[in-house]
Amino acid sequence: MSAGDVPPAGGGFRPARRGRLRVSAAGETGDPGLMGLNLRYFAIRAVLFGGVLAVLLLLGLDGLFGFALALVISGLLSYPLALRQRRAVLNTIAVRRAGEHR
Repeated sequence: MSAGDVPPAGGGFRPARRGRLRVSAAGETGDPGLMGLNLRYFAIRAVLFGGVLAVLLLLGLDGLFGFALALVISGLLSYPLALRQRRAVLNTIAVRRAGEHR
């Protein structure tokens, strides 16, 4: 132990951890939390929509029809492409609900 790691007399000292350890509101560690999962899922869908819209605009479709078509196509594509993120969100919700009923 170095001089910086010696705990004070109160014993409340813990060295800072490095890395990607996250603490949720419930005090549990390790999981990114529901907000992080939802943000990641939303980001995947938003990037997918932007990509489809850009392709449709390059093909000459613009206006409300191009926007609506991009919305439909990106929605259909996001189902298989964002499946892992959607399952992670649903799993986190199920775990939280199971914990509330104990």
